[in-house]
Amino acid sequence: MISIVNYRERYQSDIEALDAEMAAEIVRHADVLKDTVCVALSDGRFVGAGLIMETNPYRVSAEEEEYQYLRAEYRVIPGIEEEAEASITRLEELQYRFDRLRRKGGRKPVLRVWVRAEDTAYTELLYDEGFSVGNVMTVMKRGIDETDEWLDEEEPVMEDNRGPAYEPEPLYGDEAREAAMERGTDEPELRVFYAAESEWDTYFEVNAKSFGQPDSENEMRFRLGNPDCRVWVAIADDRLVAAVSVWPLADHTYATENIFCDPAYQRRGITTRLMRFVLGKLYDEGAVCARLTVYGDNLPAIRLYRKLGYSVAYELLEMHYFGREDK
Repeated sequence: MISIVNYRERYQSDIEALDAEMAAEIVRHADVLKDTVCVALSDGRFVGAGLIMETNPYRVSAEEEEYQYLRAEYRVIPGIEEEAEASITRLEELQYRFDRLRRKGGRKPVLRVWVRAEDTAYTELLYDEGFSVGNVMTVMKRGIDETDEWLDEEEPVMEDNRGPAYEPEPLYGDEAREAAMERGTDEPELRVFYAAESEWDTYFEVNAKSFGQPDSENEMRFRLGNPDCRVWVAIADDRLVAAVSVWPLADHTYATENIFCDPAYQRRGITTRLMRFVLGKLYDEGAVCARLTVYGDNLPAIRLYRKLGYSVAYELLEMHYFGREDK
């Protein structure tokens, strides 16, 4: 029999063993809604944990600005006899806590979870629990090894600009320097993000221009609180104009996410050069794989990432839950 109890500090070591990032989020992530954090027990034995946190989607239409987007995260110890029961109970408990939140008024909350498209059993469970498909995300990955050709020049991507990181006409070498001179702009400096408050301000300003709505500042500060997580940036005209966030996943795989470029500096190959620079840094540090996520209908961005050596790994369904009126 699975029971749900509120989080207490004594469960922290169990959560750490189950999922180190979730354990860190509970303690340090300012976006975590503390009254939603709870754990699952089986006859008093810890079997799982879950939480709800605030999150900003990258792409929000004017009609969707009235919504508050929340993310549900939950983990259950894999392989245990009660795994299926604990997973379902854990999900339903988070839905219950979400429904309590949505009664408080203000913007309409939307709960988000992600599921692999091929995981039909889990997808059917989410449908049964009142979720619907919000977006389809494409997860892409690329290997990194001594035969990597990420420094080679490639054909430009000839498409209309549709994504915050999209670079339709990248230039390299002498051609890039000549174009920069014509623009009165030097070839960008590529370096790690300094995380000074003045640079944070510029980061979020450019991020908002690129995506229409900025990433969560609390999320980025949490990511950078891990010494293994970094943001690499491109500096042009003495200001930050492009960025990519990097953090470790597992088995020498790194996430390359939050990729964007100031719209005023697109069509100059800046994001392409920054990505190649970052891949080189990851290779030097022993990475064997890089991974990113992009909206599945953003074909120009997908094409750009293919040019950079990424290929489609799998698709994620972003499932939305608005609540049930009968609760």
